[in-house]
Amino acid sequence: MNELLSKGVIESLIETACQVVIEKGISTRNTELQEAANKNEFLMVRNGRIYPSKEWLAETIKHLKQNNIATVEGQYTNQHGWPDMLVDCNADNNLIVKLTDLPYQFCDHRERKIIPLTRNHTIEGTKLLHVLSEKKGIRGYSCGVPQDTADVLKPIEQYLIGFRYNKNGGATIQAISPEVEAEFAQIRAIAEGRTDVETRELMLFSPSPMILDADDLYLCFKPGITISRFMVGSMPMMGMTGPVDPIGSYTLALAEVLGAAAILHALLPKAKAYIYPHPQAMDLRSGQMAFGTVEHARLEMIKIQVMKAMGLPYYNLKDIMTSAQMPGSMAQGDKALGIYTGLMAGYKAFNLMPLSTDQVWSPVQALLDIEATRNAWNTIQPLQNEVAVSNAFETISEVIDNGYLFAETADTLMNMHENYDMDVLHNRFFSSEVWATGGKSHELKAVEEKSAGLIDSWNFRPEQHKLERVIDIYAKLCKRYNATPLPLD
Repeated sequence: MNELLSKGVIESLIETACQVVIEKGISTRNTELQEAANKNEFLMVRNGRIYPSKEWLAETIKHLKQNNIATVEGQYTNQHGWPDMLVDCNADNNLIVKLTDLPYQFCDHRERKIIPLTRNHTIEGTKLLHVLSEKKGIRGYSCGVPQDTADVLKPIEQYLIGFRYNKNGGATIQAISPEVEAEFAQIRAIAEGRTDVETRELMLFSPSPMILDADDLYLCFKPGITISRFMVGSMPMMGMTGPVDPIGSYTLALAEVLGAAAILHALLPKAKAYIYPHPQAMDLRSGQMAFGTVEHARLEMIKIQVMKAMGLPYYNLKDIMTSAQMPGSMAQGDKALGIYTGLMAGYKAFNLMPLSTDQVWSPVQALLDIEATRNAWNTIQPLQNEVAVSNAFETISEVIDNGYLFAETADTLMNMHENYDMDVLHNRFFSSEVWATGGKSHELKAVEEKSAGLIDSWNFRPEQHKLERVIDIYAKLCKRYNATPLPLD
């Protein structure tokens, strides 16, 4: 495992982040939050900023170290929301690959166009996810957020598409509009087999520097609502909304999430708190976030080191990202950099992000990313065959003594599949002559055909009684907002 920060540096980073929280506090424009903090014995409000006490910050860090991610016998389980972004440090040593559900655009690489993600795109992509989950153990729910519906229904339809077309069920980490939040809670409870419709799990990402403002904060103060757990995240950009160097940006990011966690832990003492410090690099020409660069890869390597140094029982998935708009050399180079540096840093759980900083879904890129991640992981796994050397002597002797080809030996015939990966994505031609006689096909053609074949093999239906109940709630929402319902049944 390659650690970029020395023990002394990372201890200083954590200590300084705590100092920033205590001395500088957290600002907010949320008046309910300010009023609640002003009444809390562990917090002080001054000039619009909230200051946790040193003792309470220490208590919060102690609390953070006690909160694990739910697992069943050490296995990573579906959480149907932001908890899927966290990995139990004590889970088994198997590779975890998750496809993100953030996209809201679609890549048509043949026409070289990026267009809004439609319901049909989302359904087809979610069918692909279901099959990949069945055949390869890939985690995920839907491929993104459909855009061709009423704004307030977009995250609800994302959830429903996952529920209807994927055995893993539905999920969304999008903010839910207050006017449909109660109905969405009912849909989730039915789909996930729960009776409790009053409990919520919040994910709050706030702007930098040292600010706590998020759309879903209102749920903390809504009568009748119980917050069972929450995660606070932070994404300062190096040199834009945070210090220009990676260590400085991580100091700020950690201060932001610790400060926010301390405030919310004081107000919601029964809720489990989690943190996600997640600083980003920027493009020096445009000031936009830059994915897939050396700077971005370095930040991701530091991320797992910070989480482990904090003594937390979980870490954040390794995001595999690119700034490329289309499948191609830039996308593959960016993704390869993220995968291999992630493995060097000790990650065993990867979150495969889409194309572009604009979150663009591409089924072709998804399959390329899955194969690249699995290939990299399999390549570095120890070879465990205690009899391989003795078998080699016997096989070599058999070939020499009998004038055989190695392809004719029993060892080869019996063990070919153990030593070669037969489930490959590309059609490899290996020589220019074979490629030319084979029709000079584009390298993505085989990937497209693979995607289409997987989608054609889809076959899933959720429990009928659950489907009927969620459709009933959803149909009423469609009528309220004059939207044509999804083809769910």
